[in-house]
Amino acid sequence: MENFPPNLNPTSYNLLAVAIAILLVGDLNANEQNSLGNWLLLVGQYLATNAAQQQLIESRIENTNININSKKSKQGGSPYTTPNNKSNQNQREEVDFLIASLKKMQDELSKMKQD
Repeated sequence: MENFPPNLNPTSYNLLAVAIAILLVGDLNANEQNSLGNWLLLVGQYLATNAAQQQLIESRIENTNININSKKSKQGGSPYTTPNNKSNQNQREEVDFLIASLKKMQDELSKMKQD
């Protein structure tokens, strides 16, 4: 199930769901529709709850779980700084490295074009 759900644009994806729902309604009475609809809602709620818990665990591991309603935030502390006011955004060196690498590649391409 690596490629499921498919990479459809949101409108097509939603229209597909509507089409399937219309097909399912066909021969079902109101009680059957209600039962099946509630079952599908339960499936969706389970998936959403499972995904939310996984996101929470991953954000805690990556230390990106920020509470903008915390006392620290409300007292003027930034959620993006440590207690000693140093930024926890530690990717600046990586960005600078990538920019420098791109500049070198552009320079090499320019040299190749001139030759």
